[in-house]
Amino acid sequence: MKPFAYFIAFSILALQGCDIINPKEKEPAYLYIPSFTFQANLNQGTSSEAITEVWVYANDQSLGVYDLPAKIPILELGTSNIRIFAGIKNNGISNTRIRYPFYAPFDTTLTMSAFQVDTIVPAFTYYNQAVISEKGFESGNFLVQTGTNNGSFSVTNQSEQVFEGNRSGWGHLDVGSSKLYYKDDDNLNYTSGDNLFLEMNYSSNNTFSVGFITTTGGITAKNPALIINPTSSGDGLTPVWKKIYIDFGFVLQQNPTAQFHELYIESNATNSTTPVNIFLDNLKWVTW
Repeated sequence: MKPFAYFIAFSILALQGCDIINPKEKEPAYLYIPSFTFQANLNQGTSSEAITEVWVYANDQSLGVYDLPAKIPILELGTSNIRIFAGIKNNGISNTRIRYPFYAPFDTTLTMSAFQVDTIVPAFTYYNQAVISEKGFESGNFLVQTGTNNGSFSVTNQSEQVFEGNRSGWGHLDVGSSKLYYKDDDNLNYTSGDNLFLEMNYSSNNTFSVGFITTTGGITAKNPALIINPTSSGDGLTPVWKKIYIDFGFVLQQNPTAQFHELYIESNATNSTTPVNIFLDNLKWVTW
């Protein structure tokens, strides 16, 4: 065979080899998720939510975590069982995002082909098995002062200060006063090992903390769950509302033999140059 013929034959084999080594990639289908809806069912309290992303699965295989809107490639064509979970910032912290355990996933089935784009708007709600206890301020203030409190906590019905409904809770601390310290003196009958979250709508111009006052064998202790950053500045009298999910499960684990758990809210303002104003609504305990 002449040298040129050898070259042609080698080139053909090399090209064929490239197809074997680097086969053509599959052309994907796409799942487009522009938004979502959320609705609490009857007796599950407010439908307020702070879902920040979706966790997407096809045939039980993870496709990733996405902020919305999202266009998600799907390589496995044909019929796929799609499952979408609602994600949140656990304790309001960006780098502790989780699938919120009490929101049921959205399920659907799609038959997909290459280049096809299917649009889904997932509808989320709570699992029916979730045990939910919500306290708002429509019937008045349920928090009582405790410890070295020298602030006040009351109810506001000013429309510009109410999150939803007719009333919200309002904590106030004057300049020069040191501490706002209130609790719900109802004993929460939870135990170590419970998966427990507090959902809450809030606005504040100062940091404040929430936690449990526990009683174990007659000894009372304060157990912080989270320090919450301000949402507003200045005097804080015009609320900037946010929703937060606070994980109280670890507080229960730290106090496995406690007989009493009482929610507290505390703000210290020793160095504040403006009055402290904290607004709360829809304190919702969620467990199984």
